[in-house]
Amino acid sequence: MGGSKPTPPTIIMPEESNPQAFQTIIPQKSYKDLAESMGRTEKEYNRLVDQRYDTVGTAAEMGARNRGGEMQERASYLSSLPRGGSPDESFKETPREFAIKSNRRGTFDTVPGAMSGFGGSRPGTGPQQSMGLGPAQEAASIRYQKSKDAYAKALNKAKTTPRSFMPETKNPGFAQNTDDLYLPKIIN
Repeated sequence: MGGSKPTPPTIIMPEESNPQAFQTIIPQKSYKDLAESMGRTEKEYNRLVDQRYDTVGTAAEMGARNRGGEMQERASYLSSLPRGGSPDESFKETPREFAIKSNRRGTFDTVPGAMSGFGGSRPGTGPQQSMGLGPAQEAASIRYQKSKDAYAKALNKAKTTPRSFMPETKNPGFAQNTDDLYLPKIIN
């Protein structure tokens, strides 16, 4: 099964020619259309930002709400601390109509003819003097006061800070260029 060999392909090379340069001219209308598109995009962006402000508030308003939460936390912590120093762990005397005196037999005796309010309290019993604020209460009180001040400042800032929007581009420079600016020029 012999056969002949296939003929190799013939490659034809074109003659060399001088290179040609082409320039695409973008008309002024394309730039104006781009400027209008930018304007529409900026307006839509600002509309969405305004909608976000209506939903969650401005950054200053969110900050004020955060400061309010911190103030609430600190007020709750301060109110949870015991008042008047450490808790009173002393023995509380039972109120009685008349005084009861202990004896050496491990029991107690009443004094004949005893009247209400006879004698004084035993040593170490009765109400204790309050010690004022302890260190935890002082620290919590200072933190609470600072958080109140920060909350007041944040509220003031939220009231005085206007909503901020992206500035809209009006007549950008590239949209004002005329078509002849882009035409090829012969420079000698």
